[in-house]
Amino acid sequence: MDNIINKRNLILKSLLRVLEAELFGLFVFLFFWATATAIGVAANIIFAVIGILMLVCVMADYGLKTGTMCHNKVNLHGAEPCRNLGYTMGLVAMCPSYIFLGILIISKGGAIGNFLPAYKLLNACFFPIIDLVAPTANIADVSPALYIIMAVVPLFYLFSLGMSFRWGYDSVDLKTKIMYRKK
Repeated sequence: MDNIINKRNLILKSLLRVLEAELFGLFVFLFFWATATAIGVAANIIFAVIGILMLVCVMADYGLKTGTMCHNKVNLHGAEPCRNLGYTMGLVAMCPSYIFLGILIISKGGAIGNFLPAYKLLNACFFPIIDLVAPTANIADVSPALYIIMAVVPLFYLFSLGMSFRWGYDSVDLKTKIMYRKK
């Protein structure tokens, strides 16, 4: 069935890409942990940028490929247009981060035990950012800045998947746009 786009399957695969990004985030965490004492706060900034760029690359790769595939199914096989599916995939990809943030808030309220160490590992891509505002493993030491930052940072899932899907769907040639842009 080439004329049907299985949107639910594509959305579930975006959750798998979140898991892939988190696995790569564990490597960022390990390199950060190995260099943090030698470099200090600069390591937090450097590895925060690396973690976010890695996450954006994983999500953008999936978005571009999926957008191109959907565009081909729409144009060649008459499938239903789905130009904004990337934003839906991005919204679903953000959900685990917000669920874990909710559990962290419940933990801060005292309803469950200290969830902060698990939270740091479950958000390995963002570990250097989390470590800047919550350097200890004690939930009592967490500042409100963590909640604000972690409410904003998962938007990278939404923007990277949404924009890259649309670029793939609209057949935007990024190489040409970057190399031959008007001056």
